[in-house]
Amino acid sequence: MKYIVLLRAVNVSGKNIIKMADLRERLTEAGFLDVDTYIQSGNIILTSDDSPAAVKTSVHALLQSHFALDIETFVVDAKQIERIIAGIPAERTTEPNRLFITLLNQIPDEQLVHQLRLTDHGDEWFHTVENVLYFYLPHGAYKAKMSNNYFERKLKVSGTGRNLNTFRKLLELATAP
Repeated sequence: MKYIVLLRAVNVSGKNIIKMADLRERLTEAGFLDVDTYIQSGNIILTSDDSPAAVKTSVHALLQSHFALDIETFVVDAKQIERIIAGIPAERTTEPNRLFITLLNQIPDEQLVHQLRLTDHGDEWFHTVENVLYFYLPHGAYKAKMSNNYFERKLKVSGTGRNLNTFRKLLELATAP
């Protein structure tokens, strides 16, 4: 099965630095097939006969042993990415570089989500579906109130996010012959 592996907070602000060429080499040595990466932010496409949970465990262990990094790892397949993208309200897809999708390590507590909905976020918008968080930043990320760190604090979860353009590209790479 082909998987998309997303690493949390890799090569961000000079922290958790991993050269993608080194990572591809190590993953291939570990037995993964068709290993590819997309940009420098911890997006991996690979093939494995293992379950998503086993892939997650193996990649996480490899990051610890070869790179001395304890990085949260998220594993999804192309069908999951398709469902995630399909779950975006149509009116929010017109600016894919301003729409962010975050995979959360757990489903956030409904009470915390409700409390957050009561907060004034101006014209920024967010929506959760199970362990997926969508948020839209009409003026870009630089001046935004919302960010992955903001949601992690408010919802007491951790996650890794990419914009819609990146999710679309990862889907394209994962479904390429």
